[in-house]
Amino acid sequence: MRTFELSPEDLKGFYKTLTRDTIVLIEATVNTFDFAKLFRHAVQEVIIANTYQLKNINLSDKKTDKVDADKLARMLKLQVLGGEKLIVGVTIPPKEISDLRSLFASYRIIRKQITQTKNRIHSLLKENLYPFIKEYIFGKKTRKAIRSISQDQILSFRINFWMDSLERLESSFGILEERIKIAGAPFMKEIDILSSLSSLSVITALAIIADIIDVSRFRNSKKFASYLRSAPRVESSNEHTIIKSTNKAGRKLSITLLSQSLNHFRDSNKKLNAWYGRLSIYKKKGVVRMALCRRVFTEIYQVLKKNEYHRFINPRLHGKKMLEYKNLLERNNIVFQENYQIPA
Repeated sequence: MRTFELSPEDLKGFYKTLTRDTIVLIEATVNTFDFAKLFRHAVQEVIIANTYQLKNINLSDKKTDKVDADKLARMLKLQVLGGEKLIVGVTIPPKEISDLRSLFASYRIIRKQITQTKNRIHSLLKENLYPFIKEYIFGKKTRKAIRSISQDQILSFRINFWMDSLERLESSFGILEERIKIAGAPFMKEIDILSSLSSLSVITALAIIADIIDVSRFRNSKKFASYLRSAPRVESSNEHTIIKSTNKAGRKLSITLLSQSLNHFRDSNKKLNAWYGRLSIYKKKGVVRMALCRRVFTEIYQVLKKNEYHRFINPRLHGKKMLEYKNLLERNNIVFQENYQIPA
């Protein structure tokens, strides 16, 4: 066992230990993908293991880098010699997808900060007997009135302090949204298909693309929905079936954004709305909402797999979304693909 630092000198020493027959197993962490890209061309295979698959490491009482490395090496040896696929490696995303994912990480943080700031302002007003609803407090026409609502100097300062913070965050959020759309230009065809679903915005379409990389990775819609954390794990025996939580080995960005606009999906489809109503009578609302997410992901899988627009496309709304997106790219001098073909 040897230890190498992430320095140019130590990395050269590490590269010398590699051959074309070498198989490397790495536990997924923050810098794993960039690290693997440095040497994957020089070895037989690089397997990046999802931490949720490494139960015998996660459940260990003694968890140090040396112990983890030893267990990883033993698991890899067992897989190579036994010929059984014990660990399914995480796909290393191309640079365009890595860029999108890093931007969406910032997107989620700022969105969370905006929500926290709004909650703080709402709480501040409530505790001082101004029980306004959030729609009124943060409306464009009423913010000025909220800022000057109190003659108390301390309360007025606190309200304006948090309002200033909120507006700075919202400004940054708008810039970040635009940057994400610009980074998504290489996926114009996929965006065009996904935005044919009436309630799917360009941002949500890009979140789905960032999560899945390529729809061809998934054998069927069940695998697709499971990877996007909308399908529960099921354990069955001769007499019992246990339904557990959703697949934690997948990615959660898509379902986070989708769940926030789920009511629009439901209301835009009469059939889906009726199905939702029937299930809500005898099932918990949370279970029904997750089932609705699975149905939407199934439709998303089908349109991407078949390379066609959604059957209930609203041509006017779809055209408006795509025109706004293309105008944004043109204003920023971004070249995008336009000669693709999608069956009507």
